[in-house]
Amino acid sequence: MDADLEEHYRELLREWLKGNDCITEKLHEDKIVINAREGGNMEDSFDISEQNSWENTSAQTGNSSPPELSVKLPELSDLRTIFNPWKTVELPVDVLLLTVENCEFLSCFAYLKEPFNSYHISTGPVYFGCMGDDQGKKMKIALMRCSKGPDVPGGSLSVSKDAILLLRPKAIFSVGACSGLNSKKVKLGDVVVSAKLITATHKTPPSRDIGNLIKHVADGWKAPLQNADEYNAKVHGDGVVLSISEANRDKICQFPEAIAVEMEGGGVYAAAHDFKTEWVVVKGIKDFADETQSSSKKWKQIACVMAASVVAHILNNPVIFQDWPHFNAGIASCLNVLFLQG
Repeated sequence: MDADLEEHYRELLREWLKGNDCITEKLHEDKIVINAREGGNMEDSFDISEQNSWENTSAQTGNSSPPELSVKLPELSDLRTIFNPWKTVELPVDVLLLTVENCEFLSCFAYLKEPFNSYHISTGPVYFGCMGDDQGKKMKIALMRCSKGPDVPGGSLSVSKDAILLLRPKAIFSVGACSGLNSKKVKLGDVVVSAKLITATHKTPPSRDIGNLIKHVADGWKAPLQNADEYNAKVHGDGVVLSISEANRDKICQFPEAIAVEMEGGGVYAAAHDFKTEWVVVKGIKDFADETQSSSKKWKQIACVMAASVVAHILNNPVIFQDWPHFNAGIASCLNVLFLQG
């Protein structure tokens, strides 16, 4: 290899490794150049994909240092919000956000404006707040937690039904973290939006209005990171999400089209379907289902915040939702009667 070509390789490597303070950087650079000199074959000696493999390997396994978030999550002990008696709560709400774990709840709470909480005997504690643009237009949001799984006591099915009847939302969002199933299509920190939901008994697209909305869910969204160039998180608006219970996880391989798996979406879908309410699942990838090690706390936090930020992005334009109907118990009851009568 001539001196000019050798120097060209060195210059390329300097650009790729710029900003990396790893102590082995210089040794690594020299080794690759020596290999190129001895073999005289660029393709055999270094591969660009190896230098850009952070997202394709480390980000899939969780072995890399996670990117830093620009959103600071509150602690549960910090949630000293105003408590309002239920009779003073203005209903109906526009959207219900349903979460399971504390990290999921806190991530959604971080995006609420003017938060307060209240209590009703049929649902327990409910947090309220607003989301929307900075021009005075707001969406009224309710934020709740349920137990893990769809059909357990206090699970997503029963909690969704009670909440829909009480709060009468236009839509219900299941928000939080999930596990990836296809590392060629998703990576840690990506957000999957359910363009199709698969349960043990159904394969269904989202409801009509949500289905039209999520086609453009990634438009204008920016990941909530301190350094936006540090990590290329993506929103998969065409995601196929598998929702099954822990007992059925051995059946995951039967659904190769799914790119993520979680446990609550099936219950949310069933409740929303019965009550003719819009619904969708929005969840961030915290780990991969085929890994033996559990998700790190940091990646789980990133997954939850990413998902919550996508939901906040969707709800940033209240005009989109102004013509969506609130749940109406009378209409839903009539439709169910007509359906049963055939």
